[in-house]
Amino acid sequence: MKNAGLDTSKLRFPEEGVVEQHVHLGGAVPIHRLFEAAVDRGIRLPVTSFSEFSNLLHRRRDNSGSLEKYLEIYEVAERIQSGPRALRESVLIALNGAARTQGATTVSLDGEALTPLKAQLPIKALELRFNPMKRNSGGIWDLDRVMLAACSGVSEVKTAYKGTLQAGLIICLGRDLPMDQNRVLAEKSARWAKEGLPVVGIDLAGPESANTLEDPRALEEMSELYELAGPKVGRTVHCGETRAVNLETFKKTLTGLKADRVGHPLVVARSYWEDGDPSGLEFLREHNIVAELCVVSNLLTGAVEDIDTYGRLLNLFDEFGVRYTFSTDAPALQKTTLASELQLLLDAGAASPEQLEASFETAADSSFLPDPKSKKRKRSKSRWAGHVQA
Repeated sequence: MKNAGLDTSKLRFPEEGVVEQHVHLGGAVPIHRLFEAAVDRGIRLPVTSFSEFSNLLHRRRDNSGSLEKYLEIYEVAERIQSGPRALRESVLIALNGAARTQGATTVSLDGEALTPLKAQLPIKALELRFNPMKRNSGGIWDLDRVMLAACSGVSEVKTAYKGTLQAGLIICLGRDLPMDQNRVLAEKSARWAKEGLPVVGIDLAGPESANTLEDPRALEEMSELYELAGPKVGRTVHCGETRAVNLETFKKTLTGLKADRVGHPLVVARSYWEDGDPSGLEFLREHNIVAELCVVSNLLTGAVEDIDTYGRLLNLFDEFGVRYTFSTDAPALQKTTLASELQLLLDAGAASPEQLEASFETAADSSFLPDPKSKKRKRSKSRWAGHVQA
């Protein structure tokens, strides 16, 4: 029997509220704001009209279908968001948008939540991720100044919301970047976190086919960079989303990088369903690695075939004791909210309220953000999480 929708009055939430862990800055600024910023700054675009621009950036099934196609327009957003002023503004817009609309199932064309406040998800924290190297216009902008601008945006929002919205930044290394550029990002991530900037995690993102890390030398190099990022940041990695990464490479990657969380680890389900191999699922459970799931994004890229398959995925994870969280990945480009994506699961009978509640607890447990409560929750950690220091 299908659920009637997201009735928040019947859901239990952690004391900290709902934490969203997996949101990319490139996909978190509304399309019309990106267009206005491009016009204001004289940035050359691949199209001439707003309708063409909106059609180009809006991620839909007909213009996605694979991870590579899904990601191909991110360069446009990254170019518009480049430079200290543009990046600070983008962070402000993304965080304000999360606080304003991510808990609502419906949003007006003006960007206002149409869902009554009492029926909204209590979004209280957001981990926002991006690649600073893709926001400095090929070296025109100083990387430290770019990062400082992003951090100032986080600090301003936290101050404005009087502690009711927590936020932090996850620095993405790039599978599609040269190793020397990734090394710079890793070294600077360690320094930024040590200096007290709101850098809370490190990630590896980009097309998996660009660098699968199947080559032991490539994995060793990336492992070294994760170590360079230092003990003050949590570790996550995009891995196993596509067939470019096989199960053995998946397990070796998470082991080599000592990952606390993993984005879109669909390879473990494919290996079980197609080959009867449960080792990936058992690996995640045994190492207490949390799966970061993004419902609409996974459907758009074809990583998950359909919503019914998503239900099978969640039940499989539950069966094997794999913990998971839900996030939107790119809410502005998909024109979704966290609440609307969870409602999609409920309406299709793909998830139960109990599964959503468990995901909220998992997100709070495994967040990289400092615990704002004076009475701190005992955060769960991966088996190798001794690398993280408070």
